[in-house]
Amino acid sequence: MSVDKKLKVAIVGAGPGGLAAIIHFLRVPNVVLSVFEAARELREIGAGIGINQNTWRHLQLMGVAEKIEQFTNRGDGTKIDVENRNGTNGKLISRKYQSTDPNTPARSRIERYKLQNALLSAVPVGLIQLNRRLADIQEREEGVVLIFKDGRSEGPFDLVIGADGIRSVTRSYAFPDHKLSYTGKTAYRIIIPGEEVAHIPNIPQGSCFWHTKETHIYTNPLDNGLFEIATRAVIPDENGTKVSWGTEVPREEVIGHYTGYCETIRQILDVPKKWLEFAIFGGPRLESVIHGDRIALLGDASHPLSGAFGAGACFAFEDAYVLSKAVDQALKNGTSIANALKEYDEFRAPHYKALYQVLDGYARTAEEVKSLNAELSDDEFVEEIVQKGLAGNTQWIYEYDVTKVWQEKLDSALKGKDGLDTSLAPGVAAIAITA
Repeated sequence: MSVDKKLKVAIVGAGPGGLAAIIHFLRVPNVVLSVFEAARELREIGAGIGINQNTWRHLQLMGVAEKIEQFTNRGDGTKIDVENRNGTNGKLISRKYQSTDPNTPARSRIERYKLQNALLSAVPVGLIQLNRRLADIQEREEGVVLIFKDGRSEGPFDLVIGADGIRSVTRSYAFPDHKLSYTGKTAYRIIIPGEEVAHIPNIPQGSCFWHTKETHIYTNPLDNGLFEIATRAVIPDENGTKVSWGTEVPREEVIGHYTGYCETIRQILDVPKKWLEFAIFGGPRLESVIHGDRIALLGDASHPLSGAFGAGACFAFEDAYVLSKAVDQALKNGTSIANALKEYDEFRAPHYKALYQVLDGYARTAEEVKSLNAELSDDEFVEEIVQKGLAGNTQWIYEYDVTKVWQEKLDSALKGKDGLDTSLAPGVAAIAITA
């Protein structure tokens, strides 16, 4: 591509992944961005979202961590961040305190609106076009054209980035045979005024996961006097009517799944009269997340992991970073966007393969695992699972530094190591990502 020609890039979706893509591509010279979001207004649905060490690193990289830090009073390291408790008897299993180190997240979970607002602070006002719901895509010789539900079209674009979530229209176009399926698990979530549960004894002052053999419940006192409750239950879908977005359901439909929990939890669950139900869907791993020479997927659109790791935003941040770096290198080196997409695809594929392997481990039911530990009581089993995890040690997921691995790839390519063709810098071969 000529250095005088601007690369026309369209980002479909303005969730966390799409916003991260905007921030990173704004830093790439000679790029003209267009951003399309289906929603009529930008607002976060849901309550809390996990912020691990890796997520915090990316928020710092994007220059928005301070927007979250402003809500935090780190204290002296004695403030409780998160606890794990036995859901049947309330016994404390583990406790983590808020970090005093500004290079680590103070809290492992924050309200979703705080993350969204932090990311939006780095996005120019008016860049995101709202109420633009994608309906179809056309690939033409001059570029990719996006066709929207309102009948209007935009383009042609040199690159289209599908960041449109788990039910991605971009993915459906690029990979029509890829299908989502219900995982058999459903989440119930609600935010209520904290005063409504203030009379209940023994509520932890920090966020807390209450575990049983097959389910867990999450409670968290939020800012502004609010209180978050999130649960998971194993529920069959015999009629195929489950949907992934929030559907309002009555209290009676929720509390029956958690009768075996301790008195504190049963009292908490009895407070909300209505809940939001989110059926959890997922899909198989895509062998490739690029289509042709001009379409790339990121985040849930590229790998619908069903929220298994509580780090979906971070995975999307990693994708956005790598894709922007690959495109930036292609523009600097005068190589094609097709080559940049190949770089992106090959670089991220091993990491997602490793994640899906962990997900396969999660697929074992608690009863199957328990059969391997027949000598354990239910309480001992819960403690074992909380301490060791259902699929072993997964800490590497949250400590993985994609910026470091990408730099190692660049250094290796420039030095001509491992048989890489340095004429194609930043390199053609992907570095294997190991756990």
